[in-house]
Amino acid sequence: MIMYTFFENNADSLSNKTLIPFSTHAGSGLAGFDKKLAEAIPNSTIAKGIAIAGDDAQNNQDSARNSIESWLSELGF
Repeated sequence: MIMYTFFENNADSLSNKTLIPFSTHAGSGLAGFDKKLAEAIPNSTIAKGIAIAGDDAQNNQDSARNSIESWLSELGF
């Protein structure tokens, strides 16, 4: 919820920017956050996001790292 408040309070500053959602989770993935972000800041570009399971981030770091590197490559980084 803190991030939603941040985006609401800073929507003007984030307008016309490219926003890239990412998170760790316990089973919910991005949980529609990318869509909510697009609604909160309609004049922004929302890039493809990524959600890494918290268990993978903690216990399977090589797999998480590979997923993130692949995602960043897809985004052109």
